[in-house]
Amino acid sequence: MKLRNIALAWFACVGLVAASDWPQWAGPKGDCTTDETGLLKQWPNGGPSVLWRIPIGTGSNHPSVAGDDLCFAQLDDDSEHETVKCLDVKTGREKWKHSYAVPPVWHVGWGELGVRATPTITDQFVYHVGTFGHGICFERQSGRIVWQHDFRKESPYLDGTLKNAGNLEWKGFNGSLKPVGDKIFMFYWQGGNPAIPAWEKTSVSNQMQVFAYEATSGQAVWKYEEDCAPGTRGPGLVTNSGLPLTFRNQECVVIHGNRQWKILRRADGQQLWNWECSGPNEAPAWASGSLRPVGPNLYLDQLNGWQLSLVECDFNVDKPQPKVLWTRNEVHEAITPPLILNGYVYGFWVDDRTEASELGGKPGKANFSLRCTELMTGKLQWSQPGFKMGLSMTSAEGLIYLRSHQTVTLIEANPQSYVERGRIEKVHDLRNTGPRSQKGLLDWNMPVITDGRLLIRTPGELICYDIRS
Repeated sequence: MKLRNIALAWFACVGLVAASDWPQWAGPKGDCTTDETGLLKQWPNGGPSVLWRIPIGTGSNHPSVAGDDLCFAQLDDDSEHETVKCLDVKTGREKWKHSYAVPPVWHVGWGELGVRATPTITDQFVYHVGTFGHGICFERQSGRIVWQHDFRKESPYLDGTLKNAGNLEWKGFNGSLKPVGDKIFMFYWQGGNPAIPAWEKTSVSNQMQVFAYEATSGQAVWKYEEDCAPGTRGPGLVTNSGLPLTFRNQECVVIHGNRQWKILRRADGQQLWNWECSGPNEAPAWASGSLRPVGPNLYLDQLNGWQLSLVECDFNVDKPQPKVLWTRNEVHEAITPPLILNGYVYGFWVDDRTEASELGGKPGKANFSLRCTELMTGKLQWSQPGFKMGLSMTSAEGLIYLRSHQTVTLIEANPQSYVERGRIEKVHDLRNTGPRSQKGLLDWNMPVITDGRLLIRTPGELICYDIRS
């Protein structure tokens, strides 16, 4: 299957309705970019004009937009409920909402950061999962619940009966529900606390599980599971959907789990192929959990922890033979996904490792540099220091919209040097953003570009800017 076909399959999975939509986490193509045109190439002093702004609750999910519908999720100010809302993207006015009770937020490591998973909008439905595994499919037009599922009940490692074990007790659910064909995939990992380094684990028995649910009913249709070596982390915690492709003339999905690339058949979960992509002494990848196509037979992944690797692999052959072209590139994938533009990688690296180890929910801390790297060689082109926690990026028309804590900057996708085209200073005032003003993991809460609008979520507001040229 050629790269273009893989990209089209990924694009079609969520039932997109317009080129200007941003209906899922990381944008219409899942790569933090949009093909939208007609946008400002230079911002006026102070940044573009504001169309509307509304107060919202805590959350690190960015809004999803399809047509006139804008959806996001939040932890309410009472810390006892999570709410999913649908707004009119033109005005910010509410169309429908649904709230439900949640356990005390301190039951998970970053509970006070609010809902982390971004809703997915298809032509008919809105898919949501909350911090504690409340999975809900809404009818897009009315907000009526089509099905709901308590994903915590799938495993005692997730339902709270075993403390300090599994990804729920560590950080909660943060992988967006995204249909792949007629199914939704959920990845579970159970065993010792993943915050403990692999080399310190000797006796904990781990298990990897992949569940497939019918997208229209929420019913579980198959489960893939296998035992993992002690210290092994499971599939990724962010995207949860894997990479769809056709392999041996069968519809499949590729995931990264148990130190392997795995191809699972979408119909029944049978494993058709695997590749041992990292050794027992390596820190296993976990941040995004899926391969990212970046060229013909080329894929970015984190083979050795958070740092990037470039792998060449032809999935058109019966027995693929992956080849690592380079690895350990100093771009920190766990911070925010890098951008791949015209043969170059733009991403962040943690310059202050001591402080970065204590970053959970502390925007504005640590020191990061933005780096430009040549895709095919991994060679560093330039590095720009001075960025703070609360990082994310998106791109349109050869420009990069860069979020750094309270600042949004427009820069060129320029492999020669760092060039700014505009800046919004202090997007939000920490004194006026609600009871959790100092919290909010903004790294996956990227700027959203849709129909000439720039949407920025802060710890207490959602702001819509006019960026039409």
